[in-house]
Amino acid sequence: MIKQISFLLLFSGCFFSGYGQNAKPEISLHPDFQGFQLYPGGQPQHLAAIPLGEPNALQLSYDDLSANTLPLNYTWIHCDRNWVPSSLLASEYLEGFLEGQAAPGLLSFNTYQPYSHVSMRLPQASCMPRISGNYYLVLYESDPAEYLAKYPVVIYENAVGIQTSIHRTAPLELVKTHQEIDALADLTAFSVQNPFDDVQWSVVQNRDWNSLRSFRPRYLRNGYYDFDYNNGENAFPGNNIFRFVDSKNIPVPTLRIPRYDLQERWHAYVVTEKPRGIDPFVNQDDARGAFVPRKQNATAETEADYVVLDLAVEDLEKSGHRVIYVVGDFNQYQPRDEHQLLYSPTDGTYSGQILVKQGYLEYHLAEWDPETASWDYLFTEGNHWNCPNEYTSFLYLRQWGQRYDRVIGYSQAFTNGMLGLNVQISTN
Repeated sequence: MIKQISFLLLFSGCFFSGYGQNAKPEISLHPDFQGFQLYPGGQPQHLAAIPLGEPNALQLSYDDLSANTLPLNYTWIHCDRNWVPSSLLASEYLEGFLEGQAAPGLLSFNTYQPYSHVSMRLPQASCMPRISGNYYLVLYESDPAEYLAKYPVVIYENAVGIQTSIHRTAPLELVKTHQEIDALADLTAFSVQNPFDDVQWSVVQNRDWNSLRSFRPRYLRNGYYDFDYNNGENAFPGNNIFRFVDSKNIPVPTLRIPRYDLQERWHAYVVTEKPRGIDPFVNQDDARGAFVPRKQNATAETEADYVVLDLAVEDLEKSGHRVIYVVGDFNQYQPRDEHQLLYSPTDGTYSGQILVKQGYLEYHLAEWDPETASWDYLFTEGNHWNCPNEYTSFLYLRQWGQRYDRVIGYSQAFTNGMLGLNVQISTN
């Protein structure tokens, strides 16, 4: 008891400033896999994060444009807090079999683009993660090393409550463009040997894993861990309201798609866009980059067709030096060549053709920053402190004697622009 009291006195009121490692997970999908979605059942606008021990809590769905209906195999790969595969054996983190079989594909019906649709619930009791942590879901034919899909999943314990607040930033140079998120976690029930090494808080903005930031505790007092930074470390760009198109009722024109054209596939000609970096902020409802396949009076899973979105963005600078991508939930915010808009000197626009499944699609135009491995919206969309955003955070703990990082807390926070009034608490 004396040693424990001495430990608390030593660290009570202790101060530390520093990031955790800012490693980000890998997302890899075969080019034939389109419309890939993995989310908690009934919550399509959430990251793939579920409580430990709940079978069938995740909904997996995707289309295979090769129209292969044979079921694939899958397995789980356990990782540490920095998304590096852990040293644990598969038998140490999986119950049942070490691999499972995915559902067979269902062939599309009455579509110009043939495909097979796969839909199933995970994890299955026959191949079930037994500990919390970061995982990769891997889909493959026969060898996991030659995977066709690799996607991050977080399995958490509701062991710690996390209080989060979203407000305007302290640095004046960011006050009009960024939002700051702080957190306070109660770990009084845990014995932590090295508080500033063993505990990490990670935050993701709007389901974009490229936005992931990780932090060590900045301040510790009597078992309460404070992640309140003051120099912009935990300030996120505010971004802008997402652009959208709705193609559920091809070929009926809409406000955003005035014309369709049937070639080998349906082509939807979206109204010409322009960069919004210098425009004033106009608030309206959006779903923070959502993608919802659907078709009027039909089953979206196998009857929704694929459409080519013809997009064009005005080059207001008359230079053509930008490298612009279309990003959102529909492509997991990945910088893929097929979603890049190329400069056309003939008409002075950045243009491209984006293949997506029929339905409701929200997207941003963005420039990829290879140095930070993140998206830059400043020119294409603008950053506004009062833009609605959602933040998903995880609390990691490496306890003494254990060889893996537990996820002991999970929280979701939202802002509708009323910053300074937004305090949200997740309870265990």
